[in-house]
Amino acid sequence: MRPTGPVELVLIEFPRSDFRGEIIAELARLADAGTIDVLDALVVRKADDGRVEWLEVGESGDDELARVVGEPAGLLAAEDVDDIADELAPGSAVGMLVFEHTWARGLASAVRGAGGRVLDWTRVPAEAIDALADEIEKEN
Repeated sequence: MRPTGPVELVLIEFPRSDFRGEIIAELARLADAGTIDVLDALVVRKADDGRVEWLEVGESGDDELARVVGEPAGLLAAEDVDDIADELAPGSAVGMLVFEHTWARGLASAVRGAGGRVLDWTRVPAEAIDALADEIEKEN
């Protein structure tokens, strides 16, 4: 299936390669609710000796993550691993996740149906909103 909503790549760093189940549980909740569709996922680890390894979802040993992703779309590959491997600190890991905002499918269809097109889609990090809210609060 070809995505019709916005698709994002998210990189999540884990300084000590310490993954916990609550992230996968939340991804499952969002996917099961139809909010997102996880298209692909990889885990990249850098050993303390600098050796880099990466695992696709099916190799991770996590059945719930494999269920949420299903058949990977092949959007992430060795080149993506190479791009971030140099930046990883020894002993750390990065989870790479590609997902579609399925909640936006109807909106995207309505925009196209009205002859419109999305010119830009920008994510504003929560930290930036928090900083702006703090500044506004100080001014008031």
